[in-house]
Amino acid sequence: MLVQHQGFIGVYSHLGLIAPVIAEGRRAVYGGEKIGTVGRSGLTYGPHLYFGMIVAGRPVDPSPYLHIAPCVSTPQGAS
Repeated sequence: MLVQHQGFIGVYSHLGLIAPVIAEGRRAVYGGEKIGTVGRSGLTYGPHLYFGMIVAGRPVDPSPYLHIAPCVSTPQGAS
């Protein structure tokens, strides 16, 4: 699901359920309004939500915008 926010597009994926009003075609949502529930789609270890951001037409790492440390992966076998 893509949601236009002020200054970026939010990408919400792996939802367990999309809110009925959106599934029925409503195109506007408001702050604090439920858009869906966390899901468990794909090969996972538990419920999760994928959140991405598109700024100026390009995908960006959302961590600086959310003031959190970015995820860093370590290659398998490395310590």
